[in-house]
Amino acid sequence: MDQSLVEHFVEHFDHHDPRLGAEPEPIYAAMRADHPVAHSDVHGGFWVISDYENARYVLQHPELFTTRETVTIPPGLGNARPLLPLELDPPEHVKYRNLLAPVFAPRRIEALGEKIRANCDRLIDAFIDRGGCDLVSEFASPLPSMIFVEMMGLPYEHYTQFHTWKDVILHGHHDDVDGSKRKAAGQEVHTYINELIGRRKSDLSDDIISVLITAEVEGEKLTDEEIIDVTYLLFLAGLDTVTSAISLSFLHLATDAARREAIVADPSLIPAAVEELLRYESLVMAGRTVVEDTEVGGVEMRKGDRVLVNTISANRDSTFFENADEIDFSRRERRHLAFSVGPHRCVGSHLARLELRVAMERFHQRIPDYRVPAEVTPKRYLTSVAGIETLPLEWTR
Repeated sequence: MDQSLVEHFVEHFDHHDPRLGAEPEPIYAAMRADHPVAHSDVHGGFWVISDYENARYVLQHPELFTTRETVTIPPGLGNARPLLPLELDPPEHVKYRNLLAPVFAPRRIEALGEKIRANCDRLIDAFIDRGGCDLVSEFASPLPSMIFVEMMGLPYEHYTQFHTWKDVILHGHHDDVDGSKRKAAGQEVHTYINELIGRRKSDLSDDIISVLITAEVEGEKLTDEEIIDVTYLLFLAGLDTVTSAISLSFLHLATDAARREAIVADPSLIPAAVEELLRYESLVMAGRTVVEDTEVGGVEMRKGDRVLVNTISANRDSTFFENADEIDFSRRERRHLAFSVGPHRCVGSHLARLELRVAMERFHQRIPDYRVPAEVTPKRYLTSVAGIETLPLEWTR
């Protein structure tokens, strides 16, 4: 990346600028080295936390840095109401998070292993004999969606519409300055979920929406609005982050024959590979608002200031992770921030890890030698959640 562009982003950091998505690490490295707590003058102004120590501190102190109305910068995920439980602080946050904890408990998630394997094989069956595929659209996107929509109680045949809404809401900032497109998409999602809740009340099942319909918080059942608030958050998270994690992991394995051959030869390395690739290719820029005047990394912040925690950069911090810019499946230090830390740590992390692990196991068992075609340069993007648009792969049939 041109040095002048690096200097531009250090002062005018904008994670929605398409120029940043292609090669962000030189910018992150410059910020970690000289401006670990920097101020950007775009989107009304906000602080950017790029190093591991300060990022972890902000995430672990909700009494100083609230998620209320600031999970993204600029604000706006098409929701007129709060995303529950994300946009609440403890102790109120705990009441709603506890509703989801049993649904995403490790024992219940592990029981999904065979279903995920069967879905992997079904998807691979469709392209293995072609000698190629687009990893994103034919594997990384449909795989977690198959599991998620069933857990939620959503009809899989509407999968394409779900992803259209999700992409507008999460990745449409750069061509939606006034937020009207995101607002319209968000309203369509709200309407869809509201109608589904109405139908589900007379036909309860064991899906998440049914769980929320029957759940109680402090002796009171959730209102329809609260059920929508929780479901809307899960809708966005469940359809996006695992797809990006699978895609970016396979991008590295497709371009690194030695590491790919290592996990093919010894599949027991896969859990460690999952953790290391989550660290190396983290996804989320987490927004917060300063609750009271405070100091972070020697920088004074005022009540009401907005803060962007760049966990993608923090997980490449060489002051915490030795040889942070190298992928090392034997790495001992694994306290990465890919799933955040503190009270807002990702409730679906067990499911994400399982899906990543099974995806690597099945794909590499059936297609052990694949690569990115020589003429292809995969196009990455960066907004509040990083990812890759397409990932063409080829192999010998």
